[in-house]
Amino acid sequence: LVIHEWWGLEDHFRDMTRVFARNGYVTLAPDLYHGRVTADWAEAGRLKTSLDLGRATREILDGIPYLRSLPFVNPARIGIVGFCMGGGLALLSLCRTNELAAGVIYFQSMYPDPAELVNISCPLLCHYGEDDIYTPRSEVETFERLLKEHNKSYQIHFYKNAGHAFCNDQHPELYRKEAAEASWPRTFEFFQKHLREG
Repeated sequence: LVIHEWWGLEDHFRDMTRVFARNGYVTLAPDLYHGRVTADWAEAGRLKTSLDLGRATREILDGIPYLRSLPFVNPARIGIVGFCMGGGLALLSLCRTNELAAGVIYFQSMYPDPAELVNISCPLLCHYGEDDIYTPRSEVETFERLLKEHNKSYQIHFYKNAGHAFCNDQHPELYRKEAAEASWPRTFEFFQKHLREG
């Protein structure tokens, strides 16, 4: 499951499903804005803040039985990756199901209630830019402290000279090629370990 940023299901995330497919994964990217896409910061903010989080989470989790119905999918090995808003929604989804085997979080811009984090039942891999002002290091440190308190399995990586949304090459003001390219092998190695091995 690939969960998009606050821009909507733009071409970057459609392309990403093809990248995962080329790496051997059956991939689904739910369109949480139901066809709306923007490149405008103010409009993206309005779309994000008006999103019904309960509905969005249900739509994400509805992807699990759909993926299980497809050929070549191991029903016990479904993972999720989310970016920015999608990173927060991926975390929220992981708090509300035990049916996901691995989660990769890129610079989440929203957090579940801390009390919900105890429900996460799978390993996490988390990526952040050192210069991120939207997901600042202080918030990541609080998040990490809660993961430790709840004895969760996690890895956290920080990337130099990178801010928020450093993976999205459709937004050159944010994209940082070196950081993005450093993160992808870690993501695929993590999914290889938890979704394909054993």
